[in-house]
Amino acid sequence: MAHDGKSLFFAESWACRVHRYWLEGPKAGTAECVIKDMPGYPDNINRASDGSYWMAWLGMRTPTFDLSLRNPGFRKRMTRRLPQDDWLFPNINTGGVVKFDDSGKIIGALGDLSGQSHPMVTSMREHKGWLFIGGILNNRIGRYKLDGADEAWTGPTSYWGARA
Repeated sequence: MAHDGKSLFFAESWACRVHRYWLEGPKAGTAECVIKDMPGYPDNINRASDGSYWMAWLGMRTPTFDLSLRNPGFRKRMTRRLPQDDWLFPNINTGGVVKFDDSGKIIGALGDLSGQSHPMVTSMREHKGWLFIGGILNNRIGRYKLDGADEAWTGPTSYWGARA
Protein backbone atom coordinates (compact mmCIF):
# COMPACT_ATOMS: atom_id res chain seq x y z
CA MET A 1 0.00 0.00 0.00
CA ALA A 2 1.33 3.44 -0.89
CA HIS A 3 1.79 6.12 1.75
CA ASP A 4 -1.24 8.00 0.34
CA GLY A 5 -3.58 5.09 1.13
CA LYS A 6 -5.16 5.51 -2.31
CA SER A 7 -2.92 3.26 -4.35
CA LEU A 8 -0.57 0.30 -4.11
CA PHE A 9 2.61 -0.74 -5.85
CA PHE A 10 3.15 -4.24 -7.23
CA ALA A 11 6.06 -5.92 -8.95
CA GLU A 12 5.78 -7.85 -12.18
CA SER A 13 8.91 -9.87 -11.48
CA TRP A 14 9.64 -11.66 -14.75
CA ALA A 15 8.69 -8.62 -16.86
CA CYS A 16 11.10 -6.49 -14.76
CA ARG A 17 8.47 -3.82 -14.07
CA VAL A 18 6.72 -2.10 -11.17
CA HIS A 19 3.15 -0.82 -11.43
CA ARG A 20 0.97 1.46 -9.35
CA TYR A 21 -2.66 0.43 -9.02
CA TRP A 22 -5.11 3.17 -8.03
CA LEU A 23 -7.82 2.27 -5.51
CA GLU A 24 -9.30 5.77 -5.18
CA GLY A 25 -9.38 9.08 -7.03
CA PRO A 26 -9.71 9.92 -10.73
CA LYS A 27 -7.48 6.98 -11.76
CA ALA A 28 -9.35 4.42 -9.58
CA GLY A 29 -9.33 0.94 -11.08
CA THR A 30 -6.34 1.58 -13.34
CA ALA A 31 -2.70 0.53 -13.19
CA GLU A 32 0.24 2.45 -14.53
CA CYS A 33 3.77 1.25 -15.08
CA VAL A 34 6.10 3.40 -12.95
CA ILE A 35 9.37 1.47 -13.43
CA LYS A 36 10.08 -0.49 -16.59
CA ASP A 37 12.96 -2.45 -18.05
CA MET A 38 14.78 -2.95 -14.74
CA PRO A 39 18.21 -4.65 -14.90
CA GLY A 40 16.97 -7.20 -12.36
CA TYR A 41 13.84 -8.98 -11.18
CA PRO A 42 11.75 -6.97 -8.66
CA ASP A 43 9.92 -8.67 -5.81
CA ASN A 44 8.22 -7.49 -2.60
CA ILE A 45 7.69 -3.77 -1.96
CA ASN A 46 7.39 -2.07 1.44
CA ARG A 47 7.18 1.47 2.76
CA ALA A 48 10.25 3.40 3.91
CA SER A 49 10.29 5.88 6.79
CA ASP A 50 11.09 8.84 4.54
CA GLY A 51 7.98 8.46 2.34
CA SER A 52 9.66 6.37 -0.33
CA TYR A 53 9.60 2.59 -0.88
CA TRP A 54 11.95 -0.37 -0.55
CA MET A 55 11.82 -3.12 -3.16
CA ALA A 56 13.59 -6.48 -3.06
CA TRP A 57 15.31 -7.62 -6.22
CA LEU A 58 15.83 -11.34 -6.80
CA GLY A 59 18.78 -11.14 -9.13
CA MET A 60 20.11 -9.69 -12.34
CA ARG A 61 18.70 -10.33 -15.80
CA THR A 62 20.58 -12.48 -18.27
CA PRO A 63 20.18 -12.45 -22.06
CA THR A 64 19.47 -16.19 -22.11
CA PHE A 65 16.70 -15.96 -19.52
CA ASP A 66 15.19 -12.89 -21.26
CA LEU A 67 15.10 -14.92 -24.48
CA SER A 68 13.35 -17.82 -22.76
CA LEU A 69 10.74 -15.45 -21.29
CA ARG A 70 9.87 -14.18 -24.80
CA ASN A 71 9.40 -17.72 -26.13
CA PRO A 72 6.62 -19.66 -24.36
CA GLY A 73 7.13 -22.70 -26.59
CA PHE A 74 10.76 -22.95 -25.52
CA ARG A 75 9.76 -22.76 -21.83
CA LYS A 76 7.11 -25.47 -22.25
CA ARG A 77 9.60 -27.79 -23.96
CA MET A 78 12.21 -27.06 -21.30
CA THR A 79 9.85 -27.84 -18.40
CA ARG A 80 8.54 -31.01 -20.04
CA ARG A 81 11.80 -32.48 -21.29
CA LEU A 82 14.47 -31.45 -18.81
CA PRO A 83 14.87 -32.21 -15.12
CA GLN A 84 14.36 -29.05 -13.01
CA ASP A 85 18.07 -28.87 -12.17
CA ASP A 86 18.76 -28.24 -15.88
CA TRP A 87 16.23 -25.42 -16.36
CA LEU A 88 17.40 -21.92 -17.21
CA PHE A 89 17.22 -19.60 -14.23
CA PRO A 90 18.06 -15.92 -13.90
CA ASN A 91 21.22 -14.86 -12.10
CA ILE A 92 19.60 -15.19 -8.68
CA ASN A 93 22.91 -15.08 -6.82
CA THR A 94 23.10 -11.29 -7.13
CA GLY A 95 20.21 -9.91 -5.12
CA GLY A 96 19.66 -6.60 -3.45
CA VAL A 97 17.28 -3.85 -2.48
CA VAL A 98 16.15 -0.83 -4.51
CA LYS A 99 14.68 2.37 -3.10
CA PHE A 100 12.24 4.39 -5.22
CA ASP A 101 9.88 7.34 -4.81
CA ASP A 102 6.15 7.80 -5.57
CA SER A 103 6.86 8.50 -9.23
CA GLY A 104 9.01 5.38 -9.68
CA LYS A 105 12.33 7.24 -9.71
CA ILE A 106 15.12 5.04 -8.36
CA ILE A 107 16.81 6.91 -5.51
CA GLY A 108 19.13 4.24 -4.15
CA ALA A 109 20.23 0.62 -4.30
CA LEU A 110 22.05 -1.86 -2.10
CA GLY A 111 23.30 -5.12 -3.53
CA ASP A 112 25.43 -8.17 -2.99
CA LEU A 113 26.83 -8.78 -6.46
CA SER A 114 29.15 -11.45 -5.07
CA GLY A 115 26.22 -13.60 -3.95
CA GLN A 116 28.10 -14.38 -0.73
CA SER A 117 26.07 -12.66 2.00
CA HIS A 118 22.54 -12.23 0.67
CA PRO A 119 21.76 -13.85 -2.67
CA MET A 120 18.22 -13.75 -4.05
CA VAL A 121 16.69 -11.10 -1.82
CA THR A 122 12.91 -11.56 -1.78
CA SER A 123 11.90 -9.43 1.19
CA MET A 124 12.93 -6.44 3.24
CA ARG A 125 11.47 -4.33 6.02
CA GLU A 126 12.61 -1.07 7.54
CA HIS A 127 12.27 -1.03 11.32
CA LYS A 128 13.54 1.56 13.83
CA GLY A 129 16.42 2.80 11.69
CA TRP A 130 17.49 -0.56 10.32
CA LEU A 131 16.76 -2.36 7.07
CA PHE A 132 16.24 -6.11 7.51
CA ILE A 133 16.58 -8.27 4.39
CA GLY A 134 15.94 -11.93 3.66
CA GLY A 135 15.30 -14.41 0.93
CA ILE A 136 13.37 -17.64 0.60
CA LEU A 137 16.58 -19.58 -0.09
CA ASN A 138 18.76 -17.72 2.44
CA ASN A 139 19.61 -19.20 5.82
CA ARG A 140 20.07 -15.80 7.48
CA ILE A 141 18.58 -12.33 7.91
CA GLY A 142 20.64 -9.29 6.94
CA ARG A 143 20.58 -6.06 8.95
CA TYR A 144 21.79 -2.73 7.58
CA LYS A 145 21.89 0.54 9.56
CA LEU A 146 20.13 3.33 7.65
CA ASP A 147 21.79 6.71 8.15
CA GLY A 148 19.25 9.42 8.87
CA ALA A 149 16.26 7.06 9.14
CA ASP A 150 13.60 7.70 11.77
CA GLU A 151 14.56 5.37 14.63
CA ALA A 152 11.01 5.39 16.02
CA TRP A 153 9.37 4.42 12.69
CA THR A 154 7.95 0.93 12.20
CA GLY A 155 6.22 -0.61 9.21
CA PRO A 156 3.22 -2.00 11.12
CA THR A 157 2.50 1.41 12.66
CA SER A 158 2.82 3.03 9.25
CA TYR A 159 0.36 0.59 7.69
CA TRP A 160 -2.09 0.01 10.55
CA GLY A 161 -1.63 2.94 12.94
CA ALA A 162 -0.60 2.99 16.59
CA ARG A 163 -2.10 0.54 19.04
CA ALA A 164 -4.80 1.97 21.26
